[in-house]
Amino acid sequence: MPWREICPIDEKTRFIAAVLAAEESMTELCAEFGISRKTGYKWLQRYRARGPAGLYELSRAPQRVPWAITNAQAEAIVGVRRAHPSWGPKKLRVKLSERAPRRSGRRRARLANYCAGAG
Repeated sequence: MPWREICPIDEKTRFIAAVLAAEESMTELCAEFGISRKTGYKWLQRYRARGPAGLYELSRAPQRVPWAITNAQAEAIVGVRRAHPSWGPKKLRVKLSERAPRRSGRRRARLANYCAGAG
């Protein structure tokens, strides 16, 4: 007997259809589909908020990267580095901190990596 392929979206759609039909309780439906009640309510909430598109998995990637630098910061780093190619990351950090004291949290290692990649 071959394995039965199960598509998660199809199963979620069947679950939502069963919930909306209201023939069985949420607890019974969750047990039938092999999911927790918390997951069942989460799927139902997403379906009500976004429609069928809410049943797809959400990205788990961070919404922002806290250590990323802006284009202006990148241009400042590259500009100082090109003006003074003999300066290392330690001195670059000090000089950039003098220009913009609020952004003095740049780490030496990150500056070194960026300078190595940017030239």
